[in-house]
Amino acid sequence: MRLLPYHAGTAAAFGLPKEEALKAVTIYPAQIFGIDKLVGSIEQGKVANLIVTDGDPLEFRTRVKYMFINGKAVDLTNKHTRLYERFKDRQ
Repeated sequence: MRLLPYHAGTAAAFGLPKEEALKAVTIYPAQIFGIDKLVGSIEQGKVANLIVTDGDPLEFRTRVKYMFINGKAVDLTNKHTRLYERFKDRQ
């Protein structure tokens, strides 16, 4: 699941239009599961599940800066980010 944007980005790199690659990880799965009236695109009345990135979400190096699930911010810190912050200035 965590590599899904990577695979969509790879498909785009091999010729799939970027708009279609983005739909492949957003609206198309919602349509397959029959929940496209609730999620899968940014529209009034839909659940606000969003990410804010520092670049193209289909690029491997892009980092997720913020994530909102049901309109509420999600804490993105984890063991790895905490360890990085703790030891980044160590010499």
